[in-house]
Amino acid sequence: MPMKAIKIRGLKKSYGNFLALKGVNLEVEEGEILALLGPNGAGKTTLIRILAEGLGYDSGEVRIFGEPLSKRTARFIGYVPQESIAYDFLTVEENLGFYADLYDAPSERVGELIERFSLPPKKKAKELSGGFKRRLNLAIALLYEPEILILDEPSVGLDVSSRRELWNIILELREEGKTVLLATHYMEEAEALADRVAIMNEGRIIAVGTPEELKSLAGEESVIHVEGVLKGIGLLRKEFHRVVERENALRVSVKNAKTALPKIVELLVGAGSEIRAIRVEEPTLEDVFLKLTGRGLG
Repeated sequence: MPMKAIKIRGLKKSYGNFLALKGVNLEVEEGEILALLGPNGAGKTTLIRILAEGLGYDSGEVRIFGEPLSKRTARFIGYVPQESIAYDFLTVEENLGFYADLYDAPSERVGELIERFSLPPKKKAKELSGGFKRRLNLAIALLYEPEILILDEPSVGLDVSSRRELWNIILELREEGKTVLLATHYMEEAEALADRVAIMNEGRIIAVGTPEELKSLAGEESVIHVEGVLKGIGLLRKEFHRVVERENALRVSVKNAKTALPKIVELLVGAGSEIRAIRVEEPTLEDVFLKLTGRGLG
């Protein structure tokens, strides 16, 4: 059986009077992708920084492949933070060479990673697109071939094409046996990549399971997705308890779509909405989050 790549018990971390982590318990299996899914401010980055940067914590236990978290276990972990860690005025090749020296990684890794990620070796980091900057960050983290890769919001700010390319790279790394822990507030990212998802809210892990297991928490509910110029959403909230609003769209969780659909249309149209599209869908991870917390991921 795979061993626990990461095992966390009762982890607490405070900043002054603010308790950012409130007794987190989490296990990440060797060779899996586990997504930490939650809104900004849920505690994801604090947890990531404890694992990857050695940020101090108040109490609890953290083990990496069975060993207590320490400078020694840092060799197992490659970290890709939200911000770029490349030096703007160095070329891709110079950045990788600098970090290879810093990490005492074999010099041949520089060429291997440039080729693998199709990076332009002579281009300065500041000249790279957002997608290529993320690839360079990832290449830097992989220089010393860590067994665990930790990604903090890896696709924030990327266009759809760059995001998909990055997702494919992450899936390839999992196929090669890497353990991946990624923090995200993108429901689509968690569904596309994760073997398991840990839903995090207000400093706690409130549910863990495969995407399908978590969606089953929504029970027999369906979701009615509406797009258009929408008015009267306040009236809708009085009639239906779980409504997630997005730009020019909303999602309403209902027990009986057949009876709820005409009522939703009547309320919205009566308030002056212009409905462009409406459809019944299966619950998503965001709908599960809404059911568990009473609010959306945004």
